[in-house]
Amino acid sequence: MDFEKIVNVALAEGATEAKVIDTKDVVVDKRVRMKCEIPLCSGFNNYLMCPPNVMPVEEFRDILRLYKKALIIQVEGDANTLEKSGKGLSKEMYKEMAALHTKAKTKLHNIVNKVEAEAFKAGHYLATGLVGGRCVLCKECVLSTGSRQCRNPHKARPSLESVGIDVQKTCANVGLKMRLSSSENARWTGLVLLD
Repeated sequence: MDFEKIVNVALAEGATEAKVIDTKDVVVDKRVRMKCEIPLCSGFNNYLMCPPNVMPVEEFRDILRLYKKALIIQVEGDANTLEKSGKGLSKEMYKEMAALHTKAKTKLHNIVNKVEAEAFKAGHYLATGLVGGRCVLCKECVLSTGSRQCRNPHKARPSLESVGIDVQKTCANVGLKMRLSSSENARWTGLVLLD
């Protein structure tokens, strides 16, 4: 498959940015995974696609070395993460902002899955997607019920951070903007390993 076609699939599905990159530009650092535990993320051990329920960083690093190319994808949300009055976020504002972030993360998740599927159909049978932040496919993960049987096993994907990808450094390496906490809309980043 022509890589340009993969980029066009992502953009047609609503990606803000989509770019084929060399996997040598993807930065993997164990300290990123440590941030899942210190300070403790609400996703830690509460989602099948979050640590400690995903592969260890070293295993992912070894697998990443087997790939040469990846598609990095960004989706811009409709919410910024700073309340402009400087007084902070009220509970209502926080809920509204969280819902807007979930909407953007869901859009990213769907684009990553679509790109992965199209790459697979085009002969990249080892194409594998990763999303930004915790899985948002279900309101509550089955893990909370003690089950390990995912409701969406063909759609659920681990986060970049959960396998140790330093999203900030990776985006900087490939010339993409990274926005998390600013007065501008946040950008969520995903990745599809291609070859």
